[in-house]
Amino acid sequence: MPITDEIRTAESVRDRSSVAGKTVVVTGASSGIGRAITETFVADGADVVICSRTQEDVDVVAEELNTADLAGSVVPVECDVTDRDSVAALAEATLEEFDGVDVVVNNAGGAGEGGPLQGVDPEDWDGVIDVNLTGTYNVTSAFSDALREDGGAVVNTSSMAGRYGVAGMGPYSAAKAGVSALTRTLAAEWAGDDVRVNAVEPGFIATPPVREWLGVEEMPERDAVDRKIGTPHEVADTVRFLASDAASFVTGQTIAPTGPPNTFVPPEP
Repeated sequence: MPITDEIRTAESVRDRSSVAGKTVVVTGASSGIGRAITETFVADGADVVICSRTQEDVDVVAEELNTADLAGSVVPVECDVTDRDSVAALAEATLEEFDGVDVVVNNAGGAGEGGPLQGVDPEDWDGVIDVNLTGTYNVTSAFSDALREDGGAVVNTSSMAGRYGVAGMGPYSAAKAGVSALTRTLAAEWAGDDVRVNAVEPGFIATPPVREWLGVEEMPERDAVDRKIGTPHEVADTVRFLASDAASFVTGQTIAPTGPPNTFVPPEP
């Protein structure tokens, strides 16, 4: 007797792996990983509300993708995730436009100035915690009623720095560790509402700042497994899986797109 009631078809497998038709919110979407997530979701047929602190930055992304003949659409909204009034306006705009939300991707973040903890300016500490951890709370809280009403998924962007702690990155490491802990907590609290909450924990990804820092001139080739640097779209593919129905039995997990196991030691340029 077969384990499943029916044999799966190629169409049913692809449908579960897709985010087509879903309404998605992506914060920090003007560049890097956030933009790659937006491109991936829109190409798959999702309607994506994107935000960053500057309207012009997300307007550029929306215009490019909305004129690219992709399956989904983009709505740009200016939003500072550290400002609860701004986040409330983001939620209101999203729910007015689409009458609900299926997926929230908390990607907005920043590492701050860094340096040894004893030299960290208290304002810099507050700023890094606010945008990475409190911002994730603000956005998720603003969409909590809509998510819990119909079920859905939350995907948070953490970091390998949050797992290991990195010298010179105390505020960022602490904030991202908090994001991972919040992910597990919400997964436990919202499972009964059919909301899955997971996180990605990228290693070194070839965003423009990382490429400049490490002197990487070309985007890494995706077919090479033994490498220390990944691409933004590889993180986006992981986020898409976690947001899709294919991840229906995955919650409270932190998935690490890092290539071979590492301890967040920067690769040689």
